[in-house]
Amino acid sequence: MKDEALYEIVENEDDESPNESASSITEVLQRNDAGEATVIEHFKHSHHLILSDGVGEYDNKCCDGCLLPIVASFYYCTQCDFFLHKDCVELPKVKHVWHHRCRPPLILTSNEVFRCVKCDCFSNAFAYKCEECEDYTCLRCVIALTPGVARSCLGHKHPLLFFIEYRGRCVACGDDDIKGLFRCKDCDFSLHHKCYSLPIISQHKSDEHLLSLAYNDDNSYSESHFCDVCEELRDPKLSFYHCATCDTSAHVNCVLGEDPFIKLGSIVEVDEDIHEHPLTVVKKIYYYPNCSVCGKPCLDLALECTGCNFIVHSECPVEVISHASS
Repeated sequence: MKDEALYEIVENEDDESPNESASSITEVLQRNDAGEATVIEHFKHSHHLILSDGVGEYDNKCCDGCLLPIVASFYYCTQCDFFLHKDCVELPKVKHVWHHRCRPPLILTSNEVFRCVKCDCFSNAFAYKCEECEDYTCLRCVIALTPGVARSCLGHKHPLLFFIEYRGRCVACGDDDIKGLFRCKDCDFSLHHKCYSLPIISQHKSDEHLLSLAYNDDNSYSESHFCDVCEELRDPKLSFYHCATCDTSAHVNCVLGEDPFIKLGSIVEVDEDIHEHPLTVVKKIYYYPNCSVCGKPCLDLALECTGCNFIVHSECPVEVISHASS
């Protein structure tokens, strides 16, 4: 309440815009006996979506909303490779976010390549965009920084509260002198929001099972303090991903990689000043063609035209990327 830019006074709650709480579901076409929507239309996809709880049938699929593995009830499209967690389907189209200083509410958007203003990660998943300053905030950061009841953190027995002025060390990554931390009031345990919003589960080709995020490796056997992906030494006091079935442990960065929240193969459209055709999101690993905009080699994430000899770094046209096709 000290910072007047972070809140506004509402005289009458009934006067708030009805769109603020409007779900992303455009229309419910069918319900089951329990009243759940089983077939829907969603405003970010052109085909009908069907509710399913067959999680095991889609082990290698990710939700197109948050780009995290499918581990709970979800909706899927029978005509294309599109999945949404039930929670992502029900997101509001418009949302006030307290940590964003512009007054207007943020608008739910998708299929745009953006860099999150909070965690600095590239993504083309769902995000909330400010129409005023055009900044994007990814779903993970919006959820992590949403005020409400104190929430528990995986691997810690006490709930954590966000202290905006507290400065200290993050126990997950070891970074020091960070301002604004999720902190346990009962013990010396703090996380900055980027680590707090890390995926609780992830997947990697080195293990057939999903890996769980863990803090503080209690295994005193020093041979276990190695990363099973890069085979380098791992600090047991920092966060890591672990498979209890295979006893696999790995650095967070080794599991997530450089751009974990980008869905390769997605089609985006850019301004005609950049290129006249839609571009495909790709990663260049074996050869590095020169970027058609800045002339430097495209070493990793890039946007490529499949119809002609055109490729551009993902960060070069970010300011002009428009809505992608669904």
